[in-house]
Amino acid sequence: MRRISSLMCVIFIFGYISGNAQNDTSKIVREQANKMGQAFISNDYKTFATYNNPKMLKLMGGESKLVQALTKSITDLKQKGMTIKSITFDDASKIIKSGKELQCTITQHTEVNISSGRVISTSTLIGLSTDNGKNWTFLDTLNKNMIAIKKIIPNLNSAIIIPPPRPPVRYSL
Repeated sequence: MRRISSLMCVIFIFGYISGNAQNDTSKIVREQANKMGQAFISNDYKTFATYNNPKMLKLMGGESKLVQALTKSITDLKQKGMTIKSITFDDASKIIKSGKELQCTITQHTEVNISSGRVISTSTLIGLSTDNGKNWTFLDTLNKNMIAIKKIIPNLNSAIIIPPPRPPVRYSL
């Protein structure tokens, strides 16, 4: 009986520690996603680029090309009377190990002010960490099918669930 009690205690402690590690890592994912979002809102595209998936960044031509493209896109939006007001994130999904990488998803909400009100779009980002959860990069799955995503993240764990895209929600003045 004493052995069973000891074993149950060890199992409970291990489960508690594992759960706390998961929560701590999820918190780091969300904190870093928020830093990425704030960098975007404040037009700090160099910092924003550091949070982008390295393979995607390479496909886009590198950091300088990304910065140029974002600067032009935001200028074009402003000329059309649109401004990005906020970018927020939900909690990260369960963190999953895939080889030497940690993976998860996190939902992003982007609020854009338009002349007739505002629009909120929701997308799913895939979070990736190659240093056991200390640092995260993200890949936005918006406008990407699973074939395109797998080209960028070939070792994407099959347990990673990417919900179907949601249409933007428009709020009138």
